[in-house]
Amino acid sequence: MSKDLTSFFKENYKNKNLYFDEYMDNCLYSKFGFFNTEVVRSSKEGDFLTSPEVSEYFGLIIANFINEKINDGDILEVGAGTGSLAEEIVKHVDKNLYLLESSKTALANLKNKKFQAEEKLEKFSDKNIDIIYMNELLDNVPCAIGVNKDDKWYEKIINTNKEKFEYDLAEIREENYEWIKKYNLQPMEGIELEIQLNSEKLLNSFIDIFNPKYFLIFDYGYEYKDRDKKPYASLIRTYKEHHLSSEPLELPGETDITYDVNFTFVEKYFESKGYKVELMLQTNFLDKYGFENIYKKLKQNYQKFSDIEKLKIKSQLVGLEAIHNERGLGGFYTLVAEKI
Repeated sequence: MSKDLTSFFKENYKNKNLYFDEYMDNCLYSKFGFFNTEVVRSSKEGDFLTSPEVSEYFGLIIANFINEKINDGDILEVGAGTGSLAEEIVKHVDKNLYLLESSKTALANLKNKKFQAEEKLEKFSDKNIDIIYMNELLDNVPCAIGVNKDDKWYEKIINTNKEKFEYDLAEIREENYEWIKKYNLQPMEGIELEIQLNSEKLLNSFIDIFNPKYFLIFDYGYEYKDRDKKPYASLIRTYKEHHLSSEPLELPGETDITYDVNFTFVEKYFESKGYKVELMLQTNFLDKYGFENIYKKLKQNYQKFSDIEKLKIKSQLVGLEAIHNERGLGGFYTLVAEKI
């Protein structure tokens, strides 16, 4: 366990409940949290790779989407990480791009690259944001955990009074119970519910400040009607150094805590805010906005060149195939929300 975070939890939650979303928030974003170390986590040197690190063409395809949807207006990327996605997009769009990033290490890196990047959303409140996009962000927004027993909802809390942290149950907080009812998420036997109220609050802040025409969201997740097909009681897991890691309570602050996004909630949320929603797999989004033309051109160039240039193109083809493969990154969900 991280000594600093373990001591913090033990000292501050002796006599009050430590709910899972509070625990996750501190483990990821506090002073001693996972995303506030000297390493930018979404990199080869870090703990996980996302589509823009795997293929430079992911950014080009998103740029195709942006250029098709808006003529004027600005763009906001939320959770910019290394800036690899933004670096590709700015090559292909003639619009202002602003980056939001909570990790101080990543933020400093983005500013060194001369991006207009900030930690606080309010810093961009005077901008005319028409499109907001985010890639693998919602899975890192702290969630609570709901457990239904005998037709009654409870929440998982963390007992910090023992040497090794353990889960307990407590009466569910009212706002979390209202969230479950609002999205009509019926309990499933033996299955926990990741309560994404904090994601809703985050999305609310974007709409309240910018009221953008479009949202574009990529993430791993599921539709709630298919939840019981997943063979796990909980969808929460951790990653470290590009591999599945320990149980979430074992190494606070030392692993990436994440979970599958409930896209049924996200879809219903945007519809309630006056957006038309299109939900598809990432592979279908890529097909819709230029994958085939890019792939064919690379294959043609592969035949023309030799030696070092051919190796480079081969690497590009492998990366492009990886973000398109339904069994991998291509199987992630893509949600497009358009203001009606």
